[in-house]
Order: sequence, then structure tokens, then C-alpha cells
Amino acid sequence: MNTDRDPNLMALFAQAEQEFDKGSFVAGVMGQINHERRKIQLVWLVLGLFTIACLVALAAPVITAVSMANQLLPVSLVEIQTEWVRQLVSPINSVAAIVAVIVLGVTRFFRRIFR
Repeated sequence: MNTDRDPNLMALFAQAEQEFDKGSFVAGVMGQINHERRKIQLVWLVLGLFTIACLVALAAPVITAVSMANQLLPVSLVEIQTEWVRQLVSPINSVAAIVAVIVLGVTRFFRRIFR
């Protein structure tokens, strides 16, 4: 067994026994926290500006796609001659009904996989 003391370990214990100024320690920690907070705020600002720029650039195509969907969704799948039957089955006799069923199916599928 070695009775020599490690000088690095002794220096570490000596540092632990030293008194430190609590005020400067708290000020240093708070300064680091504020610096990190400013970095996070800057990142969120850049991401927000990038998102707004993307939305502005894609506004026209998105509006076009929404207007096309508004025209396509109420289209009937099967033409029915009788008015009251057409009104009765209109919720399930449209492209919107097929899209809704597909969205529900995909949602349930992913819930089963990732749950």
C-alpha cells in the first residue's frame, strides 16, 4: 500500500476548504443564466423570422391549394337523381367523406404503432 499523497488530490481538497465570496458567486451564476436565456431568445427570434418568411413565400400556393380543395371536397362520388335520397346520403357521398375516413384510418394506425 502506498502512503504517498497525490498532490493533485491534495490541491483539490485545499480548494474545497477555501472561503469564497457568496455575492460574486451568485452574480456569476445569474450572469451565466442570463447569457443562456439571451441565446435561447435569439434562436427563437431567428426561427420565428424564418417561419414568417416561409409563410409569406408560400402564401399564394397555399391559398391556391385551399381554394382547389374547397372546390373538390363537395363533389359527389355517385350521381343520385332523387333529391331526398341525394340529401340523405350527401354526408357520405362526397370526396370529403373519403378524405375524412382516410385521415381517421391513418390517425388510428399511427396511434397503434406509436402507443
